[in-house]
Amino acid sequence: MKESFPEMRSETYSPEYTARLRWSIVILFAVIAVILLIFFIEAVSASSPDTSATMIFLFLFLITGALSGWLAYEITRNKDKKISGMLINHQGILFLNRNDKVLSEIRYQDLVKSQDPYTKDIYSEAASNGKYSSFRKNLYVHEKDENRKSRKKLINLDVITLKNRYDLIGHFLKGIQTFRPDLKIDTEVYTDFYLDKKTLRYAPENLKSDMKVKIITIAVMILVILAFRYIFLDEV
Repeated sequence: MKESFPEMRSETYSPEYTARLRWSIVILFAVIAVILLIFFIEAVSASSPDTSATMIFLFLFLITGALSGWLAYEITRNKDKKISGMLINHQGILFLNRNDKVLSEIRYQDLVKSQDPYTKDIYSEAASNGKYSSFRKNLYVHEKDENRKSRKKLINLDVITLKNRYDLIGHFLKGIQTFRPDLKIDTEVYTDFYLDKKTLRYAPENLKSDMKVKIITIAVMILVILAFRYIFLDEV
């Protein structure tokens, strides 16, 4: 069974494209920080400085400056300790550096069943809380913690920019079905990651139909807000 299970590697954008994109973001934050610093200096130098405006400019400058510095550090730090690729095989998900050395892994044999009767062993959950949280989902499994109790674990594939994110998730689920058939996968997982339920391959048409629904939903919400603003509030 192990020999017949195919491997799947992550597909990423070219290193040059990724580097340009990352440095562009660093430069953008740095430029914003410089502009905010100028505004702060002008606010302090005014004949009658506005304390609240001065503090706001200083606060925003510190945030953008810190973000710029942190991003630059993340780009330039030891690349041998950074995840550069992923491999899914008969063992599970292997997170690799640029030399294909395994930095971390999530093995099928380490997965356990959920102790919550209302939660499936493998399930999807919103990436964040809030009004638009359903627009982005993450995959969760269960592993044992240091006390040998079941706890949920995020399958984070967003540590690098992927071209085949959904195919990787589908292949990982296929591995679970093959090597851990005792684990139950929530059927919503296939819908949330646009997978064909039979082949577990990414189905682009599912994504297109889902995007249409979300775009229509957003458009309706905007129209409702505008109608409330210009019809009901004008009557007050």
